[in-house]
Amino acid sequence: MSGSIKTERMATEKIPSLVLRYTATTFAALLFSALYNIVDALFVSRGVGDNAMGGVSIVMPFMLLQGAIAQTVGAGAASIVSRLLGKKEYAKAGEVTFNAMLVFYGTAIILTIIGFFFMEPILSLLGAKAEILPLARQYFVIILAGNVFSTGFSSIIRAEGRMTYALLIWLLPTGINIILDAVFIFGLHMGVRGAALATILCQFTSAMMWVLFITKYSCQRFARPRIHWKTIQKIIGIGIPVLVQMGSLSVMTFMLNNLLSSTAGIMGVKAFAYISKLITFGIVPFMAVAQATAPIIGFNQGANQLARVRKTVTFSVAICLGYAAATLIITQLAAGGFIRVFTNSPDLIASGAHGLRIIALALPFVPLPMLAGS
Repeated sequence: MSGSIKTERMATEKIPSLVLRYTATTFAALLFSALYNIVDALFVSRGVGDNAMGGVSIVMPFMLLQGAIAQTVGAGAASIVSRLLGKKEYAKAGEVTFNAMLVFYGTAIILTIIGFFFMEPILSLLGAKAEILPLARQYFVIILAGNVFSTGFSSIIRAEGRMTYALLIWLLPTGINIILDAVFIFGLHMGVRGAALATILCQFTSAMMWVLFITKYSCQRFARPRIHWKTIQKIIGIGIPVLVQMGSLSVMTFMLNNLLSSTAGIMGVKAFAYISKLITFGIVPFMAVAQATAPIIGFNQGANQLARVRKTVTFSVAICLGYAAATLIITQLAAGGFIRVFTNSPDLIASGAHGLRIIALALPFVPLPMLAGS
């Protein structure tokens, strides 16, 4: 079945069925990625130590910033691409994707250069102190080296309705990451460097799968693409809500690490490292619904089927709010058990559980802005 035929499902299939099917595929990919984050934290905490996990957490705001840029460009481009595909304008869609790639790779290179030239000031600003600093430095150097591979543009793949490939571009690289974590940390005893190397090899795999997609499977046409500044402005403009969401998460993590470092010491930084992993895992269904509905809304907007757009939004909000209520209750009851998965330290368990219960109170307020931004 060609990519163009698959996109037609977004115009004809019943909305609840379509949303649930797209969400299930996206959820499977995101869940596997979130499980990888949990497993990665387990490898680092159990295989290297709590200090190493603190070092990884210190670098996280930078990784979130790069992720915010990737998601901004990807979401902005996917919105335009899905609407162009709804109009069957495949060459224009290809030009949008080409310009999105230029923006992402250009910013990734700039951030990498800045990171290498100002590494010590950046790590100090991020809150790296005492025994955490050398571990954060070891991790940061390798992450910077592979920064240019940090997206596979899965959102653009989903815009074509190619949900299976969008799933595989998450599953295969993260599976490789988990295996390499075990090999590098427990087999080769590479410590936190092994965790970083496994991460960038995962990202490289995703990037190569993206290259394969656009050269072999995409229904977009890439004949003689050109730089188009107005298209770039549209991509960034549409992606701004995603940048605000993810960029604010980067800023918030940076501020929290600094505040915790100065008020609660290394213990606070390490506790937040585990809390952030769990919260990221907890919001995966919100992300899945938001990412799954974006191409459905974009396609039907382009096809001028506004009733289907409204049904998609209403159904998506109902799913997310129901999940938020259930997750909040579970977290309040089992916070200590969640933290205990990562560490045996009584102080870390007590501190982490207390923080997790407080942060979980925000869960019911997460889906609406996330869906609106998407």
